[in-house]
Amino acid sequence: MPSSSTEQIDLDLFGMTCTSCASRIERKLNRLPGANATVNYALEEATISYDPNALDIDKIVDAVRQAGYDAVKKDQAGPTPKTHHPTWPLAISAALSAILLGSDLSIWSISRPIALLLAAVVVLLVGRDFLVTAIRDLGHLTGGMDSLVSLGFVTAFVWSTAVTFAGLGHEPIFFDAAAIVPTVIYLGRWIEDRAKTVARSDLNDLQAQILGDVMIKRQGVEMIVPASEILREDVVTVRPGQVVPTDITVTIGESTVDTAIITGESDPTPVAPGINVLAGSLNRDQLLEGVATTSAQRSFLSQLTLQVAQAQARKANLERISDRISRVFVPIVILIAIATFLAWLAEGSATRALVAAIAVLVVACPCSLGLATPIAFLVATSRAARSGILIQSPTVLEQVPKIDTVFLDKTGTLTDATLSFDHLPAQLSPIERERIAAIAQASTHPVARALGTLSTTQLSVEAVKELPGSGMVGTVDGHTITIATPQFFNIQTSDGPRTVACQIDDQPPMIFTLRETLRDGATDLVQALRDNGIQIVMLTGDRLNNAEPLARALGIETIRANVQPAEKSAAIRDAQALGKRVAMVGDGINDAAALAQADLGIALAGGTDIAKASADITILGDDILKVPGAIGLARATLRNIHQNFAWAIGYNAVAITLAAVGILNPMLAAALMASSSLIVVTNALRLRRWHL
Repeated sequence: MPSSSTEQIDLDLFGMTCTSCASRIERKLNRLPGANATVNYALEEATISYDPNALDIDKIVDAVRQAGYDAVKKDQAGPTPKTHHPTWPLAISAALSAILLGSDLSIWSISRPIALLLAAVVVLLVGRDFLVTAIRDLGHLTGGMDSLVSLGFVTAFVWSTAVTFAGLGHEPIFFDAAAIVPTVIYLGRWIEDRAKTVARSDLNDLQAQILGDVMIKRQGVEMIVPASEILREDVVTVRPGQVVPTDITVTIGESTVDTAIITGESDPTPVAPGINVLAGSLNRDQLLEGVATTSAQRSFLSQLTLQVAQAQARKANLERISDRISRVFVPIVILIAIATFLAWLAEGSATRALVAAIAVLVVACPCSLGLATPIAFLVATSRAARSGILIQSPTVLEQVPKIDTVFLDKTGTLTDATLSFDHLPAQLSPIERERIAAIAQASTHPVARALGTLSTTQLSVEAVKELPGSGMVGTVDGHTITIATPQFFNIQTSDGPRTVACQIDDQPPMIFTLRETLRDGATDLVQALRDNGIQIVMLTGDRLNNAEPLARALGIETIRANVQPAEKSAAIRDAQALGKRVAMVGDGINDAAALAQADLGIALAGGTDIAKASADITILGDDILKVPGAIGLARATLRNIHQNFAWAIGYNAVAITLAAVGILNPMLAAALMASSSLIVVTNALRLRRWHL
């Protein structure tokens, strides 16, 4: 993330045709003073952190244009749609190419001048874009896939045209190759455009949930506005079947909402006046009215969508490796093509030399290498978001398969987030209940949640602060309320149920006895982690006698109890010092340091904001079985990337070799090249069906 002295801008990019284009734009932007840019070819976007004292948006956009492309600030109208391969040129070119191919196969006969004319039309229709890009690349002394393709079909066209005008009837012509090569590759890009659109659709669906017009009241006046224009304090009307457009607090109506778009869980949740409802929730039953607690642009769903988009814009280490390979790929292929031509020419066959060299240029596919990593991460992070798993960065997915040890927090993670009371102090008065509840409601800790249910009366609370690892303190009606562990007050408690102490001003602390139960899915979570060969450690600030029965019930053999927040992170450091790759799962403020220290931090969304900010993965909703689900998805993603890499490297090695030895003709080379990128994209799309 950018520092306080920098700003960040996201750009939609136009005109990229392969991963070499993305690398070129990235290098150009990173040469700007104070700029740090990442370009994502799969998303066709750039994210730039920059120093506003040294740069402005116009200079950044100008740099993209100087590289030969176009850019516009994200969410503004672009000069052309991102899917820039229309269907009609493809249809015409395919028909003309079929005529030329039929002539070459002696199905029918056409004269060479007619063949020249048909091939010229195809070159102008679908070959023009390749040529324009190749000429632009040449002007920048660089090259990409379009340079290879253009060299191939232009060489075939020029040779055939020269032979035709020279009247050399005995020499072969390649007008069919000059037409079919750009047509087939154009078809591949046309399909790839649509495949990438499918890959982006999960993220687009998240954002689409808050679009459309809604009825609001603003300063007492009813009006219909686009959802994106909702402001904080607007009164929003949500009809049955309508998606809640921004975060609201319900004021009128009772209904149930479906939060599947946010948490991946479709179980209906009852809502009533006073209940907060997040943007993206589907109102199922009755009309609701609620006060917007934030603008639509700052709603939970909008921020979730933004975080997913930012995660997808970042680059993984594997992607950087593929970028470096793609950067030298084109010059190497051109050298191989030249060597192929000279080798065949030395054999005394100029025609075979030309055909083999063209095939080498056409069959090489740097895009399959460049797409191998980003397209898989794009699909995986979107799939995870739709299931309520927020992944902060692609590098997180690279870390997950290496994890061999998981530290699990107990309270609120393995146990139910809501505790119940076994015993209330006899001296507790009604007003004291209200004051304690008011302070407790300012925290999301399970103990505080339980105390917060003591009263529904809303009292004014001031100066609330956490006591990490111990409790919290605040002021209500001029009274200082401290909620903490008995040990904080130097109170020794006997072995037995969980207890918490509450002190009002200087009065003797009152002891509350609480009961906790295992969270639904906790047993299955432990078993799933064990099935993945992962060692499990319970890490808790609670007493050992409270932790042991729960650990025993779950089958967890290793327990670290009575640990303070600093000791939690120290326990993780100790494991890392032994060579362990550690994940930490927690939800409280006392878990924040441990989440940050771990190789992989996983926070439950019901926890504190500081815990979620320290985590690499945030689990939305209450389903802790999404933890092994996220691990499974990460492992599947890495397998998918390795498959893509193996295909891309193997394909290019085999295909270029076959072309160089004369086994592939240019037309077959074009078909193979077009299918190569498509295979990579299609393989990545399988992750959309991964079960979480």
